[in-house]
Amino acid sequence: MRNLILIFSLLIYCFAFSQNDKVGINTETPSAMLDILTKGNTDATKALEIHNSSNTELLKVTNGGKVGINIGTNTPAAVLHINSEGIKNIRHQNLPVLNATDFTPPFNNLGLTSTGNAVSIPSTVKYLYYQNGNIFPATYDSTNNTGGFSLSNTNQYINLPIRNDVGLKGNTIGITFGTDATATVNSQTVNNVQYITIPEPGVYLFEFYGTARCNRFNNNQNYTFNGQIEVNTIFASASGTTYTTDTIFRGRLDGMRNDSGSTFNTSYSLANPQTLTVAYQTTQANQKVALFFNYAGGDNDFSRDECLFNIPAGANFSYYFIISKL
Repeated sequence: MRNLILIFSLLIYCFAFSQNDKVGINTETPSAMLDILTKGNTDATKALEIHNSSNTELLKVTNGGKVGINIGTNTPAAVLHINSEGIKNIRHQNLPVLNATDFTPPFNNLGLTSTGNAVSIPSTVKYLYYQNGNIFPATYDSTNNTGGFSLSNTNQYINLPIRNDVGLKGNTIGITFGTDATATVNSQTVNNVQYITIPEPGVYLFEFYGTARCNRFNNNQNYTFNGQIEVNTIFASASGTTYTTDTIFRGRLDGMRNDSGSTFNTSYSLANPQTLTVAYQTTQANQKVALFFNYAGGDNDFSRDECLFNIPAGANFSYYFIISKL
């Protein structure tokens, strides 16, 4: 009888029952259906412990908020410490399909090292690399110096295409390609604009490099250039078929120069390569962008279609274009 009274007294001491059906262990004011308050304040003090029939610790929750599963008498070394020796530690079933924004920062991919520490799994580098291995435009006739484009009208825009052809060296971004039969660039009509579409919003770095030149029409024009021609490489984004300039890089054609920049009396070419570098943030999915070349002014101009992006000596491309997702 005395033992029963002692057990009953211990239960009354350890458990507190509130009037709203809440149970407290070591607290008289439980704040949940079951509220356990640890008696110690060290990280190793246990608030909850569960054993199996062999008296082996299976699960514990410490005063420091750490949970240990199948770690024996050890103190959890992390917020969640699982010993998976001989058993599967975690199995997920029927996980939902996530959108891109659900697994991008501040959320991270999760992996484990051989010692069980969590690490971030390196993601695939997202880039596009396009290399135009031919002269542009392909209609240029190097014998007669015809079939290229002119550089004399500031309202004329020459589209520099990035295409899904043999020049595409890599595309892990998932960029798609298209053509607008008719479009406007800064309110000027341009036909057959070959553009690219960026599928995901984000910040991208665009890099362009190319070499342009203009030759004497039929090699018999008596050009006497002493100045320069200013040219633009233009990066433009589109809404529908309306393209608007986002970035312009201003370059120049130096008079009477060959591809290497040396003076030459039968050509007028770019002594320094034409480049463009721009960091661009897309704020919507499937953003269309395109590249253009444009006459900006200067001491002279070329009114005939005698200009092109050529392949300089020692090179294997007329221009290249790189996109990197930052």
